[in-house]
Amino acid sequence: MKPNPRLLLYIVTSSLLAAEAEKPSLPAPTVDRVGFPKGYAQAFQVLRTVAKTNEQKVVTIYGNKAAASVINAVQLPYPYGSVIVMETANVLKDAQGKPVIDAQGNPEKDKVAGLHVMRREKDFGQAYGENRAGEWEFAEYRADGGYITAPEKSGACAECHVKATAKWDFVYRARVRDRGDK
Repeated sequence: MKPNPRLLLYIVTSSLLAAEAEKPSLPAPTVDRVGFPKGYAQAFQVLRTVAKTNEQKVVTIYGNKAAASVINAVQLPYPYGSVIVMETANVLKDAQGKPVIDAQGNPEKDKVAGLHVMRREKDFGQAYGENRAGEWEFAEYRADGGYITAPEKSGACAECHVKATAKWDFVYRARVRDRGDK
């Protein structure tokens, strides 16, 4: 008797989903103290833009006034009230499906795919336990303000930002870093 590929796929998929559901979630805040950064593109300063051509994405890092005030490593940690937004947008494409390039040779942004937001305030981050990344808390939002990653699921964000280290106040590729640093 030949095995049924659909049945095998169902069994494997069901097993993987069950294993994922049983995984303990990482400790994280239960309340959103980060907040959707309404109007960030107009109110915040662009700190950096990176074209990810292989992924057909444009990543723009924005900082509010407090975050943008840090321009060298001596000023770290970031001041309380700092908000950093990593906006990921799709690349705008023409009618032939080719990326639209601006006057500087960079791909133009199309729709925003997600906002990865971190906020630093006094005593923030305690809920992450051993994965506490300083006094930062994290959330990820869709452009409409809905969650991609709600606060109670943001333990993975903190776990990752711990790797950026206290030396850099747990911020990846901060503009205060020398070339070659993460």
